[in-house]
Amino acid sequence: MAARQEPDEKIRFGPFEADLRTGELRKKGFKIRLQNKPFQILAALLEYPGELVTRDQLQRRLWPGDTFVDFENGLNTALTKLRESLCDSADEPKYIETLPRRGYRFMAPVNKPARSRITMMAVLPFENLSGDQQQEYFSDGLTEEMITQLARLDPERLGVIARTSSLRYKRTAKGIGEIARELRVDWILEGSVRRSAERVRITAQLVRMQDESHLWAQSYDRELRDILVVQSEVALAIAGEINLKLDSEVQARSGDVRQVNPEAYRACLMGCYHLAKFNREGINKGIAYLLQSIAIDPNYAPPYDDLAFAYFISSGWILPPREAMMKAKEAALEGLKIDESLAEAHASLGIIQLRYDWDWAAAEKSCQRAVQINAGSSRAHEFYGWYLAAMGRFEEAIEKERRALELDPVSPEVSTLLGHVLYLARRYDQAVEQLHKALELDEDYWFAHLILGLALQQQGKLPEAIEQLQRTRQEEPVSPETMGALGQAYAAAGRSEKAIGVLEELEKWSKRYYVSPFHRGRIYAALGQREQAFAWFETAYEERSFYLSWFKVEPELDPLRSDPRFKSLLQRLSFPAFAVERPV
Repeated sequence: MAARQEPDEKIRFGPFEADLRTGELRKKGFKIRLQNKPFQILAALLEYPGELVTRDQLQRRLWPGDTFVDFENGLNTALTKLRESLCDSADEPKYIETLPRRGYRFMAPVNKPARSRITMMAVLPFENLSGDQQQEYFSDGLTEEMITQLARLDPERLGVIARTSSLRYKRTAKGIGEIARELRVDWILEGSVRRSAERVRITAQLVRMQDESHLWAQSYDRELRDILVVQSEVALAIAGEINLKLDSEVQARSGDVRQVNPEAYRACLMGCYHLAKFNREGINKGIAYLLQSIAIDPNYAPPYDDLAFAYFISSGWILPPREAMMKAKEAALEGLKIDESLAEAHASLGIIQLRYDWDWAAAEKSCQRAVQINAGSSRAHEFYGWYLAAMGRFEEAIEKERRALELDPVSPEVSTLLGHVLYLARRYDQAVEQLHKALELDEDYWFAHLILGLALQQQGKLPEAIEQLQRTRQEEPVSPETMGALGQAYAAAGRSEKAIGVLEELEKWSKRYYVSPFHRGRIYAALGQREQAFAWFETAYEERSFYLSWFKVEPELDPLRSDPRFKSLLQRLSFPAFAVERPV
């Protein structure tokens, strides 16, 4: 078969447009009701226009667990509905031709954006065969390292699903075909790892999802200090199997892999394992292990990258912004001294320059460098999207966040960040829809409930907004950001006594935790007490609260924009000229 269409494209044929990313079919701009199965058949045909798509391929893709009779009935029913939607006929087809007993072919000319072919791959969680649950950090870490190695090979031609989405399939009952359809990937790498003392045995196999054939498999039995060498060998072997033509620089970098101190490597993996829990205890433990890794081997670059991210996410939550951001910046810069090609260290540096330094030009340069080094890094696109949103460059920001979501499609965090950018762009209906998708992935994800509450408030749905923010508080009890949003919503709904109660609670919290002055300012602004609001915003400015990086574009601040004090603060923040116009 010829190259497959990218799954995010809007493909046009005749008067129709099919959006393979959203699952929508439109005719002359009007949406046509079409159930999932008929649309998926259309998507399969559009992926290979002009070519035979066999009945067996459709069965493996859409009816993998059904009996032959169920498949036949389902296929015939779905094709009938699809043809009705297209006003097509099996006898005189304009779009879908039937090749008896073989399959179907899409006949009409297809228009798509001129884009290079990107093959998508997922690395499923490596199975821990050590018999020791305490070694889960090691198998999870190996999975993440393999993702990183593969993503750096040729990002323009190979996209690799990010760690967050891959690890959601750990110990899943889903079959490999179902996983491939959910992630929309062409290839899957799966394997196992067994570690004993200072030896490690890794088995990996590559599966082509078009026909679920196992094209390559290999086992490696090495000393733990050679683990990075093994990962590089696997990546290069896979590049050969899927016909990637690597340039000389990539080949040289992949071949120039040093041995690693086993204890430093182990501590780094433990740090990442705990960080992934995204709670106070996990972040604190993660930082401790990463510092331990650096102490063991100061010239091992990866823990600096992870430490920068750990300090960044602790800012304003676990540590005061000044302390957290300075430590994050120091870690990112130290890591880049050792290895300038750490894409996510550049991304972390960029977000620090955005949210603490307020150095807008440097922030964009760092974010651009991250994407340039590794266009396959979800975090690089995610952070660049944040920068673009803060500048008011919403179309570009949405594009970056959507690319991040393609690389990490079942991540509640990345899905929520797209919703957040849509909220900042005042596309509230789209934001609400996207945030509900995030909550389908994790109904208890507090940040999705938080942003959904903000978006609902801007739609004028104050009771629903307050309900979401109260849900957020249940899931993340000690979050000044959540309390600030809840107090602001109470005030907007005219429930002043509740808003004042939140202010009193934030005052108590400030004796034990860091509470950004911005949160009290937003509540006073909603109460109509502007003197107090701007006094708190000035304190936030003095403390370099990272919430002020959104000051230009935050919708809840719109009622203040005509106030001279708002304009004065905005001028001191020195946003670039293109972001000075009202962001609506």
